[in-house]
Amino acid sequence: MKQEKEYLAVIIFIIAYSALSLKMYAQPGMAATIPLAGYVVLSNDDTLTGQIKWSLKYVENNPVEIKFIAENGNSKLFNASEIKGFGNIIPEWAVDDPQFVDQKFQDYVSLPSFKKSIPVFMHRLLAGRLTILQNRSSGIIGTSMTSEKTRIDGIGFTWNPGEGLSIGPTYSTDYRIIESRTHFTSYFVSKENEAIIKIEKENYEENFNILFGDCPAIEQELIKNPDLKKFQNFMIIAEVYNRICQEK
Repeated sequence: MKQEKEYLAVIIFIIAYSALSLKMYAQPGMAATIPLAGYVVLSNDDTLTGQIKWSLKYVENNPVEIKFIAENGNSKLFNASEIKGFGNIIPEWAVDDPQFVDQKFQDYVSLPSFKKSIPVFMHRLLAGRLTILQNRSSGIIGTSMTSEKTRIDGIGFTWNPGEGLSIGPTYSTDYRIIESRTHFTSYFVSKENEAIIKIEKENYEENFNILFGDCPAIEQELIKNPDLKKFQNFMIIAEVYNRICQEK
């Protein structure tokens, strides 16, 4: 009997530890299988706050339905054809503090799926002239924390893993925003709300000028540092583009 209890305790510990590990290494786009703080944007642009839980119904690996739980406890199912989008927070383990901390909201917008044009919720990584959406079927390359070790300098902007991204004298991000960003093998991209295209390493070079060629500031930086044109720097260039190339 004692051995059975000890065995059960070990199993419970393993399950609990695994759950902690999932949260500790939560990746962008991870499903909210338990209710998490979030919001819903209705078709009339009204925003409701409460808790979000995914219904785990997918089209092309994108969620199509969520359960919204209001602060009064009432709940309602919403699908991607009914609302404009939603957001939820994924907990993350704080390395320097033995507590769970909340990441920023992960935003999902209702869009036609890439292949079948069925309304789905797509995870929006960046918003601006370039909207970058996560391809949840793509593989993970890694993060800036492990793949970027060198300093990128330019008159227009500077990025350093320990300092963050600085664009001119007026804009900067905390280093954690880019340092912890996950890189994928492909992305879905819409420029100025036009049709979504799939960007991956194999077609990145041929699409580079379509995405960034209308921004002289980017061209000047590429002359000084050609490595910026590598696919691994796509998310950095995209964020810089959205910040300093706001006009056509």
